[in-house]
Amino acid sequence: MASRKRSRHGLGFLCCFGGSSLPEINLRDNHPLQYMEFSSPIPNPEELNVRFAELVDELDLTDKNREAVFALPPEKKWQIYCSKKKEQEDPNKLATSWPDYYIDRINSMAAMQSLYAFDEEETEMRNQIVEDLKTALRTQPMRFVTRFIELEGLTCLLNFLRSMDHATCESRIHTSLIGCIKALMNNSQGRAHVLAQPEAISTIAQSLRTENSKTKVAVLEILGAVCLVPGGHKKVLQAMLHYQVYAAERTRFQTLLNELDRSLGRYRDEVNLKTAIMSFINAVLNAGAGEDNLEFRLHLRYEFLMLGIQPVIDKLRQHENAILDKHLDFFEMVRNEDDLELARRFDMVHIDTKSASQMFELIHKKLKHTEAYPCLLSVLHHCLQMPYKRNGGYFQQWQLL
Repeated sequence: MASRKRSRHGLGFLCCFGGSSLPEINLRDNHPLQYMEFSSPIPNPEELNVRFAELVDELDLTDKNREAVFALPPEKKWQIYCSKKKEQEDPNKLATSWPDYYIDRINSMAAMQSLYAFDEEETEMRNQIVEDLKTALRTQPMRFVTRFIELEGLTCLLNFLRSMDHATCESRIHTSLIGCIKALMNNSQGRAHVLAQPEAISTIAQSLRTENSKTKVAVLEILGAVCLVPGGHKKVLQAMLHYQVYAAERTRFQTLLNELDRSLGRYRDEVNLKTAIMSFINAVLNAGAGEDNLEFRLHLRYEFLMLGIQPVIDKLRQHENAILDKHLDFFEMVRNEDDLELARRFDMVHIDTKSASQMFELIHKKLKHTEAYPCLLSVLHHCLQMPYKRNGGYFQQWQLL
């Protein structure tokens, strides 16, 4: 029996994009438009709308924002059109206005990282190239993103992530590379392209192994957002299983709980990371199958409870941070709702899931006079035969149950 379907609006604050609507985009440009005097007269309304439509198509706007810009007066439309065209024709920007430049430079950086020891200035120059690509993916016209995809720019980024040496892994370059993928995914075409790559989400998840908290925050924002995209939730769970093997975790999500409990000694970085982790945990629990399936949420949440998340949450309250508290409150609110729903199935007000005897009595009472009772006895009989001594494989055998 599945519980009532949960509203997606409750998940809207969890991630960097997603939910019931895409992010608001006014113009794909970081810089305010530099309006100028008309260099040529305003064309007739029909021609103006045709030219303006071509420009708007390159901005990948939502329907709501398209309506807003098309409602602008003709003079404003012509100002915007002329400003953007002048910017695109700037000879100083020709080299960096195409993704070919960035892909070649990043491929070169990936190949050279194991051959040379870069000083601080050279490292900063390399990082600036990646930062410029991140900005370009966010601000350039749609044709830039389209060509970046056609030239396998995503493969270039993923290969660099897979081949990074330790120094690069702990540098700002790593953070900027993840930022490039995040910028690409903030575009509908780019997001679809990333999700279509079988190993992309798992490769992104591998970046959680860095010590750089800013990189980890960016990764968690991507993973949490992917949970809200159709088909993305399953990919994220698969990525976390991949990461368990990659990072040699004893159990899935172990690294996240360790990070949630660990003190960094830097308040802002610590709160940002812990907020990102809780946002991700809430997205994993409540999106995808967890949106309307009580059993799924109970099962997955129990993984976190077995790793000790509740005492960690209690400790996180000491930060007294409003945004972090919002995510902690959401976790506990949904948990309490689910616990009440489970208790109702057994005509109880509360079930102590830490009490083996109470849980057994409830199951025994529920199944005693049913055809499933022999199956319960069989389960218990097989449990008696399980290993109890601390040998090499006892834990894995109990895990299978």
